[in-house]
Amino acid sequence: MKISEIIYREEIILSEVDDELEFEGIKMDMNDLTEKDILFLLSEKKTADISEIKIRPLAVVCDVNIVLPDFIPSIRVDNPRLALSRACFRFEKINPERMKIIGVTGTNGKTTTATLIKSMLSMLGKKVGFIGTGKIEVDGIVISDYNYSMTTPDPPLLYKSLKRMELYGCEYVVMEASSHALALNKLSPLKFDIAIFTNMSPEHLDFHGDMETYFSAKYTLFEKAKCSIFNIDDEYGRHAYEIHNGKKISAGILWRGNVWASNVKNCGLDGLEYNYHTDSFSFKMRLMMPGIYNAYNSMLAAAACIELGFKPCEIKELIGQISGVEGRFEVINDKITVIIDYAHTSFAFNSILSNISSIKKGRRLTVVFGCGGDRDKSKRPRMAKTAEKYADRIILTADNSRGESTKDIISDIIRGFDKGCYETKENRSEAIRSAVLDAKDGDIVAIVGKGPEKYNIDKSGYHYFNEKEIILSALSERAKRG
Repeated sequence: MKISEIIYREEIILSEVDDELEFEGIKMDMNDLTEKDILFLLSEKKTADISEIKIRPLAVVCDVNIVLPDFIPSIRVDNPRLALSRACFRFEKINPERMKIIGVTGTNGKTTTATLIKSMLSMLGKKVGFIGTGKIEVDGIVISDYNYSMTTPDPPLLYKSLKRMELYGCEYVVMEASSHALALNKLSPLKFDIAIFTNMSPEHLDFHGDMETYFSAKYTLFEKAKCSIFNIDDEYGRHAYEIHNGKKISAGILWRGNVWASNVKNCGLDGLEYNYHTDSFSFKMRLMMPGIYNAYNSMLAAAACIELGFKPCEIKELIGQISGVEGRFEVINDKITVIIDYAHTSFAFNSILSNISSIKKGRRLTVVFGCGGDRDKSKRPRMAKTAEKYADRIILTADNSRGESTKDIISDIIRGFDKGCYETKENRSEAIRSAVLDAKDGDIVAIVGKGPEKYNIDKSGYHYFNEKEIILSALSERAKRG
């Protein structure tokens, strides 16, 4: 393929390279190059640290202000991240007309909402591609590695995955759209048939800076969508709905939208039920998924599938058959009840613990949690206050410490406690085992933060870590003890 086929001449500010040259690959990593590759340099630093590059690529695409060594041929563009997304889209020769793309954004609820849509479409006999937090699937087959941890992958993997879905014959692609991906132009070449806004609360402010910038990043998903669905019970969702000029659907419980719910009943660990309404029809929704917030996730997912043309009666039946989403209020029932949840934002953490508290009926609640390293530190003491409010026993532990010390992260969390009601066990496996083995019959143990992840990240990188296996092993040991 020629360079001119992935970077159009009108998009180039200055070039030292013949754009009719043939190239073989698009790379972001300077340590993974051949002489026929194009390297996209996304560094914000003025001087690029590539003097030690082992293999000189065919060209480097970068910002006009980047200073490169003389021996590196460059193509200068206004926005290298946007150029990378366009280049990957064009390189894979994706035909956007062959698949309907549904995008879901929001601080919380993205994975559950997207998974509900994917599951219903699959149950309807459709081939579906899925791109979500920690998982990429083609018609139910996982194609990502166990240590894949992103919500929306970088463009080379994203567009390669989309092409694979297209070639497999997927009629639909359901994907989570993170605010980082939107801000970094990863999704710019795509047009969404349906875009969904779940909610927004303080998160990723270390990246975005403030809530206004965070909102602006999320809102870009809706600018090219054919139809947008907004949760108007959320302040930011309501604002997005109000300013949106395209085709739009509002959904709410407290606020009556185009879709609304009434008589919401929390059935504890057995799920929930409510009446689903539009101006044209109503039906009773019965979910096996616990967590009162799943009223919103299910309502948005149902609205999306109905907007795609499926019958409301089909959607009602299908959504009621879905028992849950891995790692999202996932319940393991034994002589004790263990709940696994991915909640790692302060809002989601409060939501999961308040829901458990509302159904625990006098049973003791043990909460095991930590906070991720190299992420927003301001939430750490807030999560301590939430745990203190709802839990009878708290064990602080590791949770993807990345480049930070687990001990330092735990110290930040501890600052939020008013009472000395916590224990610390830096080894997450030991923390989980202690919580399960020390629980009395009837107790509830909530393991929060990692959900379905099959890895832990520390300074040395990724390590296999499956907390569900640890939980089941501890439950087995507990049973043997009698």
